[in-house]
Parts: sequence; structure tokens; C-alpha cells
Amino acid sequence: MRPDSRPSCSAAWTPCARLVGAVAEQGLRCVPGEGLGNTFLLAREEDAARTGLAPGELAQRACGAQWDGLLLLGPAQAPGRRLGIYNRDGSDGGVCLNGLRAAALWEGAAGGEFCMAGRAIRWRRVPEGVELHLRRADLPQELALEAVALDGLTGVSVPFWNPHCVVPVADLGRLNLQALARAVAARRDLFPQGVNVEAIADGGPGLLRARVWERGVGETRACGSGAVAVALAAWAGGAQGPLRVEMPGGVLSLAPAPDGGVLLRGAASIGKPMDLALD
Repeated sequence: MRPDSRPSCSAAWTPCARLVGAVAEQGLRCVPGEGLGNTFLLAREEDAARTGLAPGELAQRACGAQWDGLLLLGPAQAPGRRLGIYNRDGSDGGVCLNGLRAAALWEGAAGGEFCMAGRAIRWRRVPEGVELHLRRADLPQELALEAVALDGLTGVSVPFWNPHCVVPVADLGRLNLQALARAVAARRDLFPQGVNVEAIADGGPGLLRARVWERGVGETRACGSGAVAVALAAWAGGAQGPLRVEMPGGVLSLAPAPDGGVLLRGAASIGKPMDLALD
């Protein structure tokens, strides 16, 4: 990937590397959110700081088994409001497009921009939910699809933010996705840092059905970056125009943007504010 020209979110951007408040509180003021079956807790950085916990530890304590991750919203700044995500195991989640749409609803505005893992991502409200604009500078500049030979199948490697392997299959429902993911991950020559695997099947004109196995997590109901990888692979393979990617959690709509980037649309929702006790 060539160096891009995107504006820096921050010269030393660290997503709330450590938030420790002067006075620790026993609860977290937050809002539950959801994007295609991925569940989140959303909190402001200042509220997280009052707990006296580092963000990874806070995510472990707050999420438990009920929520997939903790989204922390920072103050408004140029070029966009800072947004970080921590998985329920405490690890840094990098960029989460499903969580970003939920955070956009929480903002309550018609549109805006988030800075997530060093990437400025514009968003706007649309009838389907929220549309994200992934800029050309944040996509692979020259998408070279490398064939991945598997036992009876052939996938393609898609280097989009995380390593992805998109594998067309005949019967998505009967597929042993875990076994397929293990076979792909065994190609350490291609994926030394692990890989997200998207198994796909033709669903008709403009529709691809997909199941996703995320590295370090397992099968998930939806994955925004996985849907983008599927669309990039399809377009590189000759598909034209908008595509819909249907996953167990719902459908994401993707289309080429005028600037050469990608427009992603999908549903999200948020609940009522609550004070979550931290055991």
C-alpha cells in the first residue's frame, strides 16, 4: 500500500492509552448500542476516566459476556471526534465499522466525522441507518488478489486494514466455517499475523451472502471490514456497481464512491443511558 494523504487524526494518536481519573467511581455512565448483531457499550472518555480503570480493564469489567466491546468517545477535535474501541477481552479493537455506526446515532447529528485508529471516517444519517465514507486513501491502492489454494477451494487474499481471505463456497449453510478458517490460518506464509475469513455464496443479482470468522474471536454475526473485503474482491473480479452483503446479523450495502473510495450503509441502534455497576 502506498503512503496515503489522509489528514492525521493526531500526531501521536493513542486511543485513550490510559484513562485514570482522580476520583474512582463504582459505576460507568454509558449507552448500549448495536450494529447488525454486534453489541457495544458506548461511553465518553471523561466518564470512563472517573472509574479509575485503564480502558482495557474497564472493557473487561463492563462488557462481561453480554457486550462485544466498549466504545469510548473523545472530545470534538479536527479533523474528527476521537473514537476508540476495546474488545471485551481488553484488547484494542482498532476500527469497528458496526460500532462506528452506533456511535454516530449516539452523536445525534445529521453527519460528522470520527477519527478511529488514525483514520478519519465521515458519516451521515440515511434512511437505512448510517452511511460511512471510506476514503480512497484508506483502501489498498492497488488491490492485488493473491490466490489461496485450499483443500478443494480457492480463496483470495484481500489486504484491507486487517488481513482477509475471501473464499467462494457452494453451500454456505452446511459449511464447516471453523475448519475452513483453520485451513486458511495454517497458511502462515501468507498470513503470519492471523486472518479474518469470509466465506461467500452468490445470492442473486447484486447480492452476496457471507459468513465471517474473525481472528481471535471466532464466527460473528457480522463484520463491517469483512463486508468491505468481500465487495473489494467482487469488484476486482469483475462485479459492477452497488453490492449488498448479507450476513447472519443483517445486510450491509456497499457502493463505489465518486472519489474511488467505498460507501457503506447499514442499520444500527442505541438504547437508553444507564449507570452500569462495575463488580
